[in-house]
Amino acid sequence: MDRKNRYIYGSTAPNLVQPAEQPLEQQRVKRRQKTRPVPQKSNIPKARLVFAVLFVAGVCFVILYRFCLITELNSRMGALTEKYNRLRDENRMLNVEIETSIDLNRVKEIAETKLKMHTPDSYQLVLVSVPKSNYSVVLDHEYIDNTVRNSSLMERIIDTAKAVLHR
Repeated sequence: MDRKNRYIYGSTAPNLVQPAEQPLEQQRVKRRQKTRPVPQKSNIPKARLVFAVLFVAGVCFVILYRFCLITELNSRMGALTEKYNRLRDENRMLNVEIETSIDLNRVKEIAETKLKMHTPDSYQLVLVSVPKSNYSVVLDHEYIDNTVRNSSLMERIIDTAKAVLHR
């Protein structure tokens, strides 16, 4: 029959080509060859499976433990932050109270009454002569740190290169 034209006119089915029948002995041999021998069970796959399961369980335990530690540290940090904010507010209130409670007239009154202090008399004053030259010293802390620091030869070369490049 032609492969290109598969349509069959009529109600009869086409005859298919039957393979040549082989003797029963050859069929049995083929059947035996097709069946695979059953492998003996070994303990290695079970050991690997057990090891894999234990390893995965261990990794999961480590991850859970890490998250527990993170949660505990976050709760501690929240409590300490709350305590810090409370103490900071209390400190601000105390600073405001101190600043508002200081009155120079009250300080003078306490010094005169409780401490028995008084303003000096004219004969108790000592005049000190101060020279009129006024000057101030400006310290360059970075320069001092660089000169005092014991740096290696490589650090000195790098610092020199940075100084040259920045100019």
